Amino acid sequence: MSGSAPAALDRHDISAARGFLPERDPLCAFDRTDHDSRLGANLEAFDRLGDTLSRRLSDGSLRAAVEALPTISPEAIATLSDREAIRLCTQSGFLASAYVHQVDADPVDRLPEAVAVPLVETSRRFGRKPVLSYDLLCLHNWARREPKAGLTDPTSLEALLQFTDHDDERWFVAIHVAIEARAGEAIRACANAQEAVRAGTPDALRSELVTLADSIDAQTEIMRRMTERNDPEVFAHEYRPYYEGFDELVYEGVDDFDGEARTYRGGSGAQSSILPSIDAALGVHHETTELIEKLTDMRSYMPESHREVIDAFDRGPAIGAYVDETGRDDLTAAYNDCTEALATFRRVHFGQVIQYIREVTGDTTGTGGTDYMEFLQVMQEETAAQTR
Repeated sequence: MSGSAPAALDRHDISAARGFLPERDPLCAFDRTDHDSRLGANLEAFDRLGDTLSRRLSDGSLRAAVEALPTISPEAIATLSDREAIRLCTQSGFLASAYVHQVDADPVDRLPEAVAVPLVETSRRFGRKPVLSYDLLCLHNWARREPKAGLTDPTSLEALLQFTDHDDERWFVAIHVAIEARAGEAIRACANAQEAVRAGTPDALRSELVTLADSIDAQTEIMRRMTERNDPEVFAHEYRPYYEGFDELVYEGVDDFDGEARTYRGGSGAQSSILPSIDAALGVHHETTELIEKLTDMRSYMPESHREVIDAFDRGPAIGAYVDETGRDDLTAAYNDCTEALATFRRVHFGQVIQYIREVTGDTTGTGGTDYMEFLQVMQEETAAQTR
């Protein structure tokens, strides 16, 4: 069963406790003593600039500081551990967005080599696009306030990198991290549920569906807390602009780009792997052709390992079809609890998007480049329509 969802989760260390969050907490700093003096000093320079990111954006010195960074060669980047590489990827992604989107600064069409090369090289390692997507914004951008603090409580989490010094931005990241951690049970339940379908064990399937619905409900409750400490005006005007994508940007020093400008979508919650995994496992179908194209494109901004998990769920048995075949009322009720919980999650999220973006800016285009009003409304309606 090497192509099954449980095998994919095991292969990529995706657990019930952490979901798509990394197996180990993200590095908070590089240890320069682990490398030769030159590489160690260069990594330390990234640490220093990342630590002063919000101040440099505020005082207008960020672009000059990025241009003064030392260039780390692809050969040196190849010697980094995966944990170090994803830290460098996250730092490069934040610095790239800060450089390009600095508020009240002239537009630029080129990304300096010192940031472009590490962003491209590390992104290649993880099978992701060289831009600040959801994985860098949230999955690898957190630390615990206390060593034994839980991951599902946003009050116990810090953001490693921020564009501003507003606690609103930290809270935005912490809420997403907590949701991802709480979703671990749902992702594991989806995998176990597909195995129950394969084995023809409806009682086991019902148990996993109960776990799945409970997890989705818990994720929704965490999401409802977004408004506690994240002001819509601060979100829309202070740090959301840095989540935008790149339009015709030249990545200097990246040889195989041949100087050609690149365009990428910005960071978006649609790049999280939670809902695509649950949709695939339950057999939730999204019929709208344009919507399918957008969903497929959003997947391309996820790390390769997460895409492999979603693909494994896609290849697995559709739980909804099996529920229909059994004709058991208890299974149908448990399945409906899942789809209703999923529809509620999407409805709450849709309401928050309206509150945080449209009501503040009037904009209906998300940082991922999609018309979120139509996109989210259709997703919600098609999910609700899956109820048996």
